[in-house]
Amino acid sequence: MANSRHDDIVWQTAVEWIIRKHESPLDSVAEDELIAWLEKDPVNRAAYEEASHVWRLTGLVPRSDEPE
Repeated sequence: MANSRHDDIVWQTAVEWIIRKHESPLDSVAEDELIAWLEKDPVNRAAYEEASHVWRLTGLVPRSDEPE
């Protein structure tokens, strides 16, 4: 991702969603908010996917399909 203020905000938002999602299951309202954010801009989805990948690689959070 490029280093711009917008990208920093998008990246931080993606990381915050990943943290929220892995701390506890999202309720239907939060899930709808995440979906809306992901669909709002392809940059959002790309940041979310990249951040999710980085977290899995570093082992900071379990994959959502793995038992806890």
